[in-house]
Amino acid sequence: MRVVLWICIVLAGPGHLAAAQETPPPALAGDAKPTFEVATIKPSQGDEHRAFFVNGIRLQTTATSLTDLMSFGYSVHALQVTGGPEWARSDKWDVVIEPNATGRPSTAQMRVIVQQLLADRFQLKVHHASKDLEVYAVVPSKRGARLTPTTAKEAASNTAQGAAGPGMMMAKNATLPEFANLMNRYLQLEWPVVDDTHIAGKYDFELRWIPETGTAAQPPVKDDPPVAPDLFAAMDEQLGLELIARKEPTDVLVIDGVRRPSEN
Repeated sequence: MRVVLWICIVLAGPGHLAAAQETPPPALAGDAKPTFEVATIKPSQGDEHRAFFVNGIRLQTTATSLTDLMSFGYSVHALQVTGGPEWARSDKWDVVIEPNATGRPSTAQMRVIVQQLLADRFQLKVHHASKDLEVYAVVPSKRGARLTPTTAKEAASNTAQGAAGPGMMMAKNATLPEFANLMNRYLQLEWPVVDDTHIAGKYDFELRWIPETGTAAQPPVKDDPPVAPDLFAAMDEQLGLELIARKEPTDVLVIDGVRRPSEN
């Protein structure tokens, strides 16, 4: 199994982004419906790394393809985006989005803003369909799920948080579907991760394993559990969950029409 990490640490919300400042502005009301006020889209330079991050209320991306933007905007794995021209996957863009909001949009709200941007600037038209895909299904292991109820003060749907680096992944105040979403966002496994646990509630997750480079990014502190040899073992030993490879009907996005964005 090949694990590719995105360079990012998340904002608030299922899916998730990187926060680029220590003291973020207050969160936007959960029922607010922000749109993008200003957006710039420029071709990426060849030496840039792919990333999503948040600076204040502004969403910025570097070296992101249309497929990457769709993956975030619609909360899907890249394999769940089908059709469209080859440039939708090969051309890379740097994007800056300034919402018409005074507070920090949740990731759920930011996803809607990205969808609006794609429709406006890329003239993107899509429809949903079902397709049998190879997936990694998250299910309880033989040990039984060992999950930690969240310690977050808020349990709103837009307050899940996450972070990842070589050999580690964390999520806070997340449902199991949100956790699977984070795995798709951060780890970029070869197949989509889907939640088949049917476990309700919000939990705090922490996974540590030895990455393919052979050494963990951060040594465990005192009383931390031993670092697992790989992601699969970490899921079982630390969370009581398994990643099962199988084929099952999965929601996909079909590109019906798209254009390269107009010049800024």
